[in-house]
Amino acid sequence: MRNNRKSLKPHGFFLGLISALVLAILVGSAWLMMDTLNLNSSTKVNEQAKWAKPALAQEQVMVTLQKTYVCGVEEEEKVTKTVSSSDQLFKEYSDWELVSKQDNRYVFKKLEHDLAPMCKEHGYFGLTDGEVLTLFEGPPQEQKVIQTFFQINTDKFESGLFQNDLDLLKQGIRIHDLAEYNSILSTYGEYSDESLSSHHRQAVDE
Repeated sequence: MRNNRKSLKPHGFFLGLISALVLAILVGSAWLMMDTLNLNSSTKVNEQAKWAKPALAQEQVMVTLQKTYVCGVEEEEKVTKTVSSSDQLFKEYSDWELVSKQDNRYVFKKLEHDLAPMCKEHGYFGLTDGEVLTLFEGPPQEQKVIQTFFQINTDKFESGLFQNDLDLLKQGIRIHDLAEYNSILSTYGEYSDESLSSHHRQAVDE
């Protein structure tokens, strides 16, 4: 019986050795799988970075906005914008007309179909000394001309018994909005003298 027990020891040794080898193989396989996963993950990140769209560079541009109102007043405003492309700027000012572009400087213009704030607040229709229908800033006596139109034939007023209307025009007729502006032009346009107006325009051009 003693001899049989001794003969079992080598078998136990080999079984332990085999178990240790199997365990080592399993641990090694696990580490190998983790390294492979990390490598794949790193490769994927690198690929994403490679094909990712680069961020657009921001650029500062100088924009000049030129606005012209119906009453002839012109306003100009200069602003600095930070944009990533010209398309972004054109989209922002889609209802403006591009006049010029030089390097990072843009000039836009726009016709505003309304009276300028100054015309609404201080606009008067009246006559100059040459009896030209004129839009003034303030009463005509101050002679701050904003816009000139056509020559008035005062004889038509006198013959039509509209002397009171002529007197009102000489004193100055206050306007507040585009409707009143157009109404004055329409009303007094009937008393324009084309020959005198042509002569006046020629004199101004000269």
